[in-house]
Amino acid sequence: MTCAAQAAEILAERLTPGETLLDAGCGGGYYYWSFLQRGVAIEYHGRDYTPEMITLAQTEMSARAGLAPERFTLGRIENLAREFDTILCFNVLTNNQHYALPLERLLRCARRRILLRESLGEELIMRYTADPYLDEGQRHIRVYHNQYPLSEVITFMNEFGFHVTPIYDRRSQDGIEMVVDIPHRWRILLGERE
Repeated sequence: MTCAAQAAEILAERLTPGETLLDAGCGGGYYYWSFLQRGVAIEYHGRDYTPEMITLAQTEMSARAGLAPERFTLGRIENLAREFDTILCFNVLTNNQHYALPLERLLRCARRRILLRESLGEELIMRYTADPYLDEGQRHIRVYHNQYPLSEVITFMNEFGFHVTPIYDRRSQDGIEMVVDIPHRWRILLGERE
């Protein structure tokens, strides 16, 4: 996966062996493989809000990767209480009601750096739409597909003591990618504590 590979490449040159990394919105934990393939020796942890994803990570990923199942926790980002050296959060905040509360929690819990990939543009666009690609009978489920103002998010990160560097997104080529027929303007931001 392009996103996982790029995340691992960006962080590989910055992480020191043994550092803790939280994959916020980890799904089944598959980003771990990109770090492993690049020889990045991190203490990987995952957190997700979807019970089925955490069960998948604890039963499938843990066994194959040799990770303790306890490394994957179920819960909201807003309730995160532990610090990590690095936090990775790709394609998650875009699907929240708003970015501020979860991003504040992530920034408070990131000791050294945070790497984000979200839909960021010139203006705030809030979308709460049904997903026509879900299985029949489930297409009524509504999901957020928001775009947040890039400059506002950077300023927000600065206020928490992070120097922010925008990084070119290889997957979308810093353009627009259609996700469930909705335009997403993906941007990667690296925040490093000053």
